[in-house]
Amino acid sequence: MNRRLVIYEPAMCCSSGVCGPSPDEALINLQDTLEEVRKLGAEVERFSITQSPKKFWENQQVVKLMQEHQLKALPITAFDGIIVKFRSYPTLDEFKTWAQYGARSAEPSMSEPRAHEGCCSGDNACDIPCNSQDHRPRWIFWK
Repeated sequence: MNRRLVIYEPAMCCSSGVCGPSPDEALINLQDTLEEVRKLGAEVERFSITQSPKKFWENQQVVKLMQEHQLKALPITAFDGIIVKFRSYPTLDEFKTWAQYGARSAEPSMSEPRAHEGCCSGDNACDIPCNSQDHRPRWIFWK
């Protein structure tokens, strides 16, 4: 298939985000989706804003979304180098559609922001300090 799915993610406690006493269900579903995507022969990469900030800067489409929406844009999904989704994780059905019809025909979809964003789903239960008022990291990646 030679397809490539890249996900640019918010700060998380661990590389998968599926950690701690109450992991985000969206991240659990993502793990299953990415496993199926790999079985279909696609390459999958995930970059966290805290662990791989340079990867964010290398993609001008990601930079633009981050400038427009800041941390609320995350996660951002690129398929074959084209942004296809932001503010939520892709589903297996979405991946199959992009693989069948191509990402160039896809208009990036934007989901409504999740109730808790960043900082380990707003729990402030990891080593990333959160602002207690809005559960976003105290630092801002782009201004």
